[in-house]
Amino acid sequence: MLNQLKSYISAESLLQASDRLLLAVSGGVDSMVMLSLFEELDYDFSVLHCNFRLRGVESESEEVFLRDYCSEHDVELHVKHFDTQEFAKQEGISIEMAARQLRYEWFEKMRKITDSSYILTAHHSDDLIETMLINLSRGTGIKGLTGISSKKGYIVRPMLFASRADIDAYAESAGVQFMNDSSNDELVYQRNIIRHKVIPIFEDINSGFRRNAVRTASNLTDAYRVYTSEIEKAKQNLIDEGKLSISRLLEYPNAETYLYEILSEYNFNADQCRDLFSSLNGDSGKSFFSKTHRIVKDRAELIITEEGEETDFDKYYIDVDESVQLPIPLSITVIDKPEDFKVARESNVAELDADKLHFPLIIKKWEKGEYFSPLGMEGMKKVSDFFTDQKMSIPEKESQWILYSGKKIVWIIGKRIDNRFKITDDTKRVCRIEIKKD
Repeated sequence: MLNQLKSYISAESLLQASDRLLLAVSGGVDSMVMLSLFEELDYDFSVLHCNFRLRGVESESEEVFLRDYCSEHDVELHVKHFDTQEFAKQEGISIEMAARQLRYEWFEKMRKITDSSYILTAHHSDDLIETMLINLSRGTGIKGLTGISSKKGYIVRPMLFASRADIDAYAESAGVQFMNDSSNDELVYQRNIIRHKVIPIFEDINSGFRRNAVRTASNLTDAYRVYTSEIEKAKQNLIDEGKLSISRLLEYPNAETYLYEILSEYNFNADQCRDLFSSLNGDSGKSFFSKTHRIVKDRAELIITEEGEETDFDKYYIDVDESVQLPIPLSITVIDKPEDFKVARESNVAELDADKLHFPLIIKKWEKGEYFSPLGMEGMKKVSDFFTDQKMSIPEKESQWILYSGKKIVWIIGKRIDNRFKITDDTKRVCRIEIKKD
């Protein structure tokens, strides 16, 4: 098995000799076989162990076993205890999902702390098959049917070449020490039901089911690489600065599939993408949310923004000769009005009658129901109506900064100043406010 492992690492380009590694080891046969094999290879590694405290004495025994093993074999060990049940309750998720989330968050934290290259898990080909069937039962695309990849980001799975039977046989022949996890036999977990109930039925139908399933996953992985290349080309054509063109999307055959594959990168699921696709010919303004992003259906575009990417403070105050980070830098100066003064026409500059302003000026986001007197127009106008006239999208409206003098709007920054503060023949001093360019 050692030679098979070396060949698989080389064939899949999983690791370099200089890589520092973290091996995720539970104490079960899969991870202990991986650990024993890597002890025979020339890699710098240490071991991570999670105690989820779900199986009482058994969980504690696994930790003690692994501490003793690593001490005897002179292997560096890091152990983390979790209150998994409490975390699952707080998050409203299953124990399986809670353990997975806690595990991988800690793994990544330790990778950074130890300056390691990769985290290695002991997933094998049977895990791949089980994942394929779980994804199939939930509804999935090609990606889900590829099962488990040998390398994804900082996670490497060097044991995917082996089956569970291969690992058990090696453990017996090589005398690998390990602990039995009784939870692997409990049919309360979805994966265990598939392992002990579903897969045996497929094997009754076709004794070569496991071998064929692994081959199918490999074929689908190759197909997925071609598929993703086409999706990436479409993404480059459709998205510009966070805006996805609806008209260009609808030119594609199977446009809904393209939409799903592109938006899944932003954590939108299949049902959300289906609803979003159905809304493309509807009214503007409808919003869709994933756990990380928001999409607003505008007239001709889907506007994609990251949830929480903006920091909204209540107010900023700015005085003469100050600069403020908005996120754009804004500067303000006051000068005596020259005789040959001409008002600047750049959208990033506002020149105002300084004596009509009350300092410090205030910068904040607009509020519904506000009015101002747009330069070049008569009377007052609702800010929301002005935004509509400017064909601003909902995210653009929400991110728009406004400059105030007291409670009066002075400048919709970068858009329009208020008539009440414009330069006139009677102006003595000019207040120049500029959005500084990079």
